[in-house]
Amino acid sequence: MLSDHLDLVQRIRALLHASAEGAGLPRKDVEPTLTEGYARSLELEAECMRLEHRIDELTRAIADGQEIPAGKLSALLRRLHETEEQWDDLRALLVPLRRLVAKAA
Repeated sequence: MLSDHLDLVQRIRALLHASAEGAGLPRKDVEPTLTEGYARSLELEAECMRLEHRIDELTRAIADGQEIPAGKLSALLRRLHETEEQWDDLRALLVPLRRLVAKAA
């Protein structure tokens, strides 16, 4: 899944770069990538929510005196941080791509 994400980010950057270089990009070439980007953004948002829910469950369990496997909470926090970074980066790329689609013929 990470390789798919990286491929999408690379394609968005290539479109933005081509546009910045003056290439007139037809809407039909840009719009599918924008749609895929929005779908991926929703996936990342959902994953963040799942991770946050799981972190909440674990912290409640710890507060109730239950033991959890060593490293479990820190691993979830790390995954949440990484997923949030991917989500933020993707959203930052989608804004100019959306503008590009709006300008495209």
